[in-house]
Amino acid sequence: MKILCNKEELSVGVQVIQAALSPRSTLPILVNFLLETEAAQVKMASTDLEVGVKHLLRAEVVSGGAITVPAKKFGDILHSLSDSSTVDIQVEEGNKVLIRSGKSRFSLMGMPKADYPVLPEFSKKEAFAVPWKLLHEMIQKTLFAASNDETRHVLGGVFCVAEKGSLRMIATDGRRLALILRKGIPAHLNFKVTLPTKALQELVRLWGVTEEPSKEKKEDVSVCITENQAAFQFRETTLISRLIEGNFPNYEQVIPTKKETQATVSTKDLLSVTRRASLCTAERGGAVRYSFRPKTLHISASTQGLWEFEDEIDVDFTGSSFDVAFNPIFLIDFLKNSDSEKSVFSFTSPLNPALLQPAGDADNLCVIMPMRLQ
Repeated sequence: MKILCNKEELSVGVQVIQAALSPRSTLPILVNFLLETEAAQVKMASTDLEVGVKHLLRAEVVSGGAITVPAKKFGDILHSLSDSSTVDIQVEEGNKVLIRSGKSRFSLMGMPKADYPVLPEFSKKEAFAVPWKLLHEMIQKTLFAASNDETRHVLGGVFCVAEKGSLRMIATDGRRLALILRKGIPAHLNFKVTLPTKALQELVRLWGVTEEPSKEKKEDVSVCITENQAAFQFRETTLISRLIEGNFPNYEQVIPTKKETQATVSTKDLLSVTRRASLCTAERGGAVRYSFRPKTLHISASTQGLWEFEDEIDVDFTGSSFDVAFNPIFLIDFLKNSDSEKSVFSFTSPLNPALLQPAGDADNLCVIMPMRLQ
């Protein structure tokens, strides 16, 4: 194999395949990525057996072939090269990979393609289009609530339900729950799957890596859901992920239906004051106290006499005075991902789950378990 590539495009490809590298794998070949010619293009691919990524880049293919290359060393070499626009890659006998650019010359040992796991092909027949703006919003407003506890495997992702032309995404770690519903997908779709956190994080990252500044952000993502996999294709990149197995918990039963007490507050002000209050809580499990009064929300926090904080912001609140405590991180995660000027709290009691929503958006919510008042 011998190919000539543009250094800048090759660098983008290296950033893309980082998504699925497996440095701690028991299979040595998974620290490599696949470099393979396809007509007048070059395919770069990587996998950790859970997530796989393919990326196509333009190249001058002098002679075809395939090889797997140590990803970290290849990236380091590429980063060290001068600004010469062309990189010459050639594979010789014994899986020896030669890399030339300008007067620089490197050689490293690859491994044959035959030893590398086969990534499934993207099925265009079964795929459907989703506007990236819609998909990104839904990921952004749910992913933060997914669990990072490896013992609760089924909660380590986002539950996706498609029906009647709408897509609902839900994530929970057992102490909070985030949900969003949006219309804009084909009406015939009907599925319930749980997408791993890593796959969705990488999807967002890859979009940013491959984005061209001159392009408008009105592009679609092609999505294909099968029995045990999900695939996303956009531009020259395809991300493939295994689905999380197991039954996602009945999330509907934890969403409060009663709204005995409500308060409307500035999202920006509540985010700012909660961030300040969090500085005076314990690093883990610290609570911030929210005291709702007519027209005023008093916020306070303290840690064993070491630090104390208090502040007030305006609030539109009716009803009897109401005190409740929350882990500030839970509020911050929701508020910083909100694009609404106002946020609405709904309560039944200081010990029951609270409902937090952007004002005017009934299809986006966050349920948060309060903490005991001290």
